[in-house]
Amino acid sequence: MSNSSNDEPRFPGEIGESGCRILPLFPLPDLILFPGQLVPVHVFEPRYRQMAQDLLDNTGEIVLGTVLGDDQEQLGEVAPVQPVAGLGRLQRYQALEDGRYLLMILGEKRVRVIQRIEDQEYPLAEVDDLVEEDVDIDWEQAEELKNAIGELEHNIDLPEGTSAVQMSDLLIMITPMTVENRYELFSNPSIEDRVVKIIELQDSIRGDESFD
Repeated sequence: MSNSSNDEPRFPGEIGESGCRILPLFPLPDLILFPGQLVPVHVFEPRYRQMAQDLLDNTGEIVLGTVLGDDQEQLGEVAPVQPVAGLGRLQRYQALEDGRYLLMILGEKRVRVIQRIEDQEYPLAEVDDLVEEDVDIDWEQAEELKNAIGELEHNIDLPEGTSAVQMSDLLIMITPMTVENRYELFSNPSIEDRVVKIIELQDSIRGDESFD
C-alpha cells in the first residue's frame, strides 16, 4: 500500500488511474468491518465531520481501515491502515447539535487498499475488491462451523440459508482472540483456509477448557 498526494482533485466514488474506485477512508483502532456486520461510528473530528456530510450526498460507501499496534499513535494525523479493509455503506445516521455524527455502517465486502490519498480534507483510498479463493466448503465443515457458533453463543439463531462463508465470518467475529489474529483471519483471501483455521482454533479452545 502506498500514499499519494497531488494537486488533482479527488472525489469519492471516482475511478483512479489503475481503474480502481476512490472512496472515503476512516482509519479506526482495532476495528475490523466484516461483511454483514453493522457497526456504530462516532464522528467528532472536523475533517471526518465533512466526510460524514459527503456520505449523505453520495453513495454512502466508506472504507473502514483497521489500525493496529503502534500505528495507533498516529491516529491524530492519518494512521497507516492494514492492506485489507472492510467496505461498508451508511445505513442510518444522527446529526448532533454540536456538529458530531453518529453513523451506522453495514459491512458489504472486503477490499484491498491500493493507495491512500491525503491531498483532500479527509483521507481517501483507492481500493479494489479482494478476490477470494477456495470458495467451495464441504458439508462437514459447514456443520462444524454451525456447531461451534452454537457452543459459543447459545442465543444466536442462524437464518435458514446462512452460507458457510457467513458462518465462518461470524465465528471469527465472536471467538475470543487477539485483534491481530482476528485481522489475520479476516484478511486471508482463501475462504477454505479461514474455515480450517477457525475450526482448529475452536478445537484448541475446547482442549484448553477440558483441563480447567
